[in-house]
Parts: sequence; structure tokens; C-alpha cells
Amino acid sequence: MKMQTLLILIGAGVALWGGWGVYISATTEEPPYKVLEQFEEKVEIRQYEEQTWISTRSGERNAAFGVLASYIFGQNEKQESIAMTAPVIMDDNMSFILPEGYSEANVPAPDGQAMDFKTVPARKVATIRFSGWATARRVADHTEKLMVVLEDNGVETDGEPFLMQYNPPMTLPMMRRNEVGIALP
Repeated sequence: MKMQTLLILIGAGVALWGGWGVYISATTEEPPYKVLEQFEEKVEIRQYEEQTWISTRSGERNAAFGVLASYIFGQNEKQESIAMTAPVIMDDNMSFILPEGYSEANVPAPDGQAMDFKTVPARKVATIRFSGWATARRVADHTEKLMVVLEDNGVETDGEPFLMQYNPPMTLPMMRRNEVGIALP
């Protein structure tokens, strides 16, 4: 009887964990894009509109996330909370995309955080989607797959690949959405 109760409690905990992660993911703003072309291996060519990013050096992920999160949670000159969006973008920096309506001209200044604002012009991006944890090995494997599909289809790239993660940490691994992207000329 005790084992059955324990299994029910564990099952309920996993269901709540998964449900909360799905809820947060479904209610988080993402930048709109238009799919221009699709290839095998879950590869898409997308057109994104102009975006405003806040960025900090990503040396240690938790520290970089903390710098950006403190800003959007209200540690800024106006003490204004700014909605979290997805994805979090990681290349040499960690970046958050600010919600629609924000630009470099109207965002509050940081309150001591080491961060930069930048306007990313409208652009085309090739992506490959995968689920689970975005370990270094999995990111490298999907980057390689993306580059092979693009090369096989004669698609030129511009710059270096980057990682996009869409889900909060409480999302179950099999329900996580990750993408490797690369800008196109």
C-alpha cells in the first residue's frame, strides 16, 4: 500500500511539473516568423522581423541568465517589469528578445547590470528543432545536421550557428523545444 501511494505521489508530481512547464511555454510570447521553406530533419528557413535584444556575456549560463532576468523583473531605471519571451538565444552572449513594442529608444536603462541593447534587423534564419536537454554534444550533433542539410540544398549561410531555447527549466525534457539557428545572407 505504501509503494502504491508513493507511486501515485510521484506521478502527480511529474504531472504537475509537466503541466506547469507546458502552461508557461504556451503563454510566453515568441517573435513571429514566416516559414519560407522546409527541408528534412526538421529544418526550416524562416523570415523574422526586426527585434530588440538585451545581451550579456554568457560565460556561466546561470550568471548570465540572472543578469538578464534581474533587468526584466524590474531592476532597471524605471523599476518596470518586462515580460519574459522565448527563445533565450546563446552564442558568444546570452540574449533575451524584448517583447513587441520595445525598442532601443524606449527601454528602461539597466540598473548596474553589464548588458547591451541591440536592434537585430529583419533577417532570414535557418533552424533545426530538437527536444530534450541542450547538452553540448546534442547541440553539436544538431548543428552538424543543420549544416549538412543546408549544404545539400545549396543554401548559403552568414555567420556562426547559435542555440535557441524556448522553455523554462521546469519543463520535462521530452517536452522541451530547442533549436540551432544560423543567419542567411
